[in-house]
Amino acid sequence: MASDAFIEELWRYAREVPMGEHPWFQGILQHRWSREQIILGEVQHYLRIRTNPIFFGYMAVNAVNDKNYELMATILENFMEELGGERTHVDIMLQFLEEGGISREEADRAEPAPGTLAAIEMIIGCCQRRSALEGVAMLAFVESQLGGAGKVSDKVYRELTGHYGFSPRAAETYRLHAEEDEGHGNRQIDAIRLLANDAETQDKVRAAVKLGLTAFTLEWDGHVQAMTGKREFWSGVIDLQLRQPAVRLPETGPR
Repeated sequence: MASDAFIEELWRYAREVPMGEHPWFQGILQHRWSREQIILGEVQHYLRIRTNPIFFGYMAVNAVNDKNYELMATILENFMEELGGERTHVDIMLQFLEEGGISREEADRAEPAPGTLAAIEMIIGCCQRRSALEGVAMLAFVESQLGGAGKVSDKVYRELTGHYGFSPRAAETYRLHAEEDEGHGNRQIDAIRLLANDAETQDKVRAAVKLGLTAFTLEWDGHVQAMTGKREFWSGVIDLQLRQPAVRLPETGPR
């Protein structure tokens, strides 16, 4: 499949679970959640974010092992934005929790919600056991949806600092997502366009993209589960039966 057609196919999968329509984000944009509920959700966000060094590390090691130096540059650029400098993304997440009266020690003792736990295991597992390109593919279309002016993170930041009255310092994690994730996503999609140019690689990338969309949907589910105490999962917006191949089950007679 030609590169541009393949990228469009991957975007079709992303549009089945548009992140901005997830109940976590919609609840903020429509002012359904309270400040206290949002803080509970952000504890789950922290529990997932603190694993970033683990899976980025696996991606970097796999890129070196594969001698995939073009991809290594993309991974390192994203790695430095997330984990370099005086403050890491974890430090910035803690600013949110501190404003809610939650210490790092308390957050570390929090139990991951079912969705959070599933997301952590899926993301780390993908980056550990699959190629660096598959790790990049897992992240690319989620980050591209979240980042950029007028997209999900930008809208959430404005509601958190406006309607909810959180300080810009507390909500800084969403400002950073708005500023950085679009670049992360675009760089990663460009890498897929360049490197996924044979059927076998495209099959692997396709599977990784679907895994990433599911994993991050589960992460946001974990936010809502922690707030509501209900073990509920968002279904997305597309009926998967619409793209399932026709399968004829064998007929069985009476036994």
